[in-house]
Amino acid sequence: MEPITRRQALVLGACGAAGVVVGGLGLGGTGLPWISPDTTPSGPLAEPSSLRSRGGVLRTELVAAEHENEIAGRRARVLGYNGSVPASTWRVRPGDRIEVRLENRLREPTNLHTHGLHVSPTGNGDNPLISLAPGEVFDYRFDIPRDHPSGVFWYHPHHHGNVADQIFGGLFGAIVVEDDALAVARERVLVISDISFAGGAVAAASEADRMMGREGDFLMVNGQLLPEIVARPRERERWRIVNACTARYLRLALPGQRLGHVSQ
Repeated sequence: MEPITRRQALVLGACGAAGVVVGGLGLGGTGLPWISPDTTPSGPLAEPSSLRSRGGVLRTELVAAEHENEIAGRRARVLGYNGSVPASTWRVRPGDRIEVRLENRLREPTNLHTHGLHVSPTGNGDNPLISLAPGEVFDYRFDIPRDHPSGVFWYHPHHHGNVADQIFGGLFGAIVVEDDALAVARERVLVISDISFAGGAVAAASEADRMMGREGDFLMVNGQLLPEIVARPRERERWRIVNACTARYLRLALPGQRLGHVSQ
């Protein structure tokens, strides 16, 4: 299978067992398994909530804040948009407009970036120079071109000096620019991320982490450890996968199943 990019979707053909533990599809950059033999699966996969454009417009509000949540099978203080990790999936079509009101309740500056979308980087668009101080609110507008390619993208902060820490802490969500549906039994969004904890909160990055990049102690799919997907034999599913890790490469594999990719 050719390498999978962020703009490609996997199609799973379930030819064997009906249960698939999807947390096992990632391996660390060293090639060693990242899970221990006694890791307990977290149960059925829970997908992010979904927001869809109406009349060519998707309007939403994001509150970036620290909150207590259950993630990687434990209660901890993490970052998140609207109290969720990952945040809602935005579903739009070419030619749509995305309007987002972002409120910063963090203790540091932040902003918003739509990773991969072909939109303006100026004004109140996908502008990396925008800086929201704690307590500030900003209205973003992203105009998606009519000839925009379909595919899976994502959104996250992109404030210089805070990017990796804020993404690692939990600030991210998927964007799907929709196309004509494939002949599949189901479509799923899988946001893969990693995290480390210390004292019931997200662990701070060390100097080595900042120099070399860090791989978290827990690798998750939609905030869960080893979630399970159940599919009937011979069914085909479309999986839209986002790698929201800050420094981890992923090797995608599902032993006993057949995978293919759809270029976008």
